[in-house]
Amino acid sequence: MKGPGIKDYLQVIENLKREAIEKGEAYLEINSKELHAHVSPNHATMPTCCQAMYKHMLEGDEILQKPKGNTGFGSHLTIRFYVHDIEGRKRMFPNKKRGRPAKSEEEKLAARKAKMKRNTEDLSRLITNWLRAHGWEYMENKEIIEAHHEEEKWIINVQGIKRGRKQSLPVKLSEVIKQIDDTHTHYSMAFNDSISYRRQWNEIPKAVKSSLNMSVILADKKGNIVEI
Repeated sequence: MKGPGIKDYLQVIENLKREAIEKGEAYLEINSKELHAHVSPNHATMPTCCQAMYKHMLEGDEILQKPKGNTGFGSHLTIRFYVHDIEGRKRMFPNKKRGRPAKSEEEKLAARKAKMKRNTEDLSRLITNWLRAHGWEYMENKEIIEAHHEEEKWIINVQGIKRGRKQSLPVKLSEVIKQIDDTHTHYSMAFNDSISYRRQWNEIPKAVKSSLNMSVILADKKGNIVEI
């Protein structure tokens, strides 16, 4: 059977304080061994007992005797609780906030920008602006951009962020290869820049890339475009 919890100890200490106030006493001294024997005679809950005592301490209260060892828990803990102005005094040991400290608005904005990835539509818009700036004319058809410059033809397959499982670059490449029908046309896949895509692309032999007339276009978080 489970022994008393911290709420049980807190309630007993609260009752003892109230009794001391009613008697007109200035303070109340509680020893952990005695409190434990009163609340939990049949279960070993000394750490919980001491935690409750620390939680009830207000500014001005005194630890008359500390437990042996470094844990802060033990049968020697004795605390003097002053019972005047209980509502006006702050807790000596406020609850610690769990988790990481809250971020500032500037940090939140920077984090959002760092995580920002463009969907297919946004990535296509970025690439078409880049093509236009370099003198290319283009047509768009869903995820495909067909660009022309003088006698050159360039087919770009745009791979922005999509829902579902993320596919590796080689898998996407195999899909694009099925669409190749002209050995004189330059083909590219466009992605949001990432270390994994760069690594996967570099693992493909140069001879294969050259024979396919294939490249990869990467767009970083600042909107810079690079073809590799």
